[in-house]
Amino acid sequence: PKDLSTHGNVTVIDNLNDLPKSDLQDVVLGIDPSVTDWKLPNEILEQMKNLKGICTLSAWAYYIDIEYCKKREIIVCNTPEANSQSVAENAIWMMLSLARKLPIQIQDNFKTKIDSNHLQTEIAGKTMAVFGLGNIGKRIAKMGKGLGMKVIYWSPNSRSNDYEYVEFDEGIRSADYIFNCVEALKDTKNLFSGEKLALAKKEACFISVMGGMGWGPEDNEYLINSVNEGKLAGFAIENEHEPHFKMPPVANNANLFMPGAYAYYTHEAESLSWQKWIEAIIGIATQNYRHRVV
Repeated sequence: PKDLSTHGNVTVIDNLNDLPKSDLQDVVLGIDPSVTDWKLPNEILEQMKNLKGICTLSAWAYYIDIEYCKKREIIVCNTPEANSQSVAENAIWMMLSLARKLPIQIQDNFKTKIDSNHLQTEIAGKTMAVFGLGNIGKRIAKMGKGLGMKVIYWSPNSRSNDYEYVEFDEGIRSADYIFNCVEALKDTKNLFSGEKLALAKKEACFISVMGGMGWGPEDNEYLINSVNEGKLAGFAIENEHEPHFKMPPVANNANLFMPGAYAYYTHEAESLSWQKWIEAIIGIATQNYRHRVV
């Protein structure tokens, strides 16, 4: 891009093995994680002796070994909040799709059936529990309140006077719609274990906002089986799978919604992501750091 070329030589590659090695000076790596399957091995970075910084075209930067970068004093930047509104709106859409039994309607080719399995639910007056009140969670909470829902939340760090804070277990027990907005990190692995999810009432729906099957902090197999067995009213999650995740069978007429992984993919989010990405790359090149993770 022209904005970058004024600050140095720009090389565009589509394979990690083609990254410049130690013969170049002061390298800034701008990476689109969707091209590298959300992987950036340290072995690749080790070959780049003059690597000054990494800028990821994503808000989530933890596919990069942050501790390794700290040791080598490599700056890491991301594109925060660029797709937060897009992802939040997608989560509300998934909630409405479960409430209106869209997965079951699709299975029935949209033929109208008046029976208990097709009986739907209104949103107003229901309780939304947002777990993780960060950039995305706070937007979901705001929209839920605007829809006339009671909004409660649990968050490890953030607090807000706009909504009622509850303890983790109470949030699961009380919610009609559970939104997992917690980042997928080592510390959050199995946060929503089967034991915790068993606290949910059978009328509740679970919306996984942060990733596909096997990626997030929730027990996806337990959630699918609970919907199959009528222990949970619905489950929504993007259809991407962690490579080692084995998808359990899905029962007929299960209210399980697995749309494509387009939560981040809007005109507005794409434009803002590129803007922030270029800002971050130029920031490292000029030592005027923007959107710094470490």
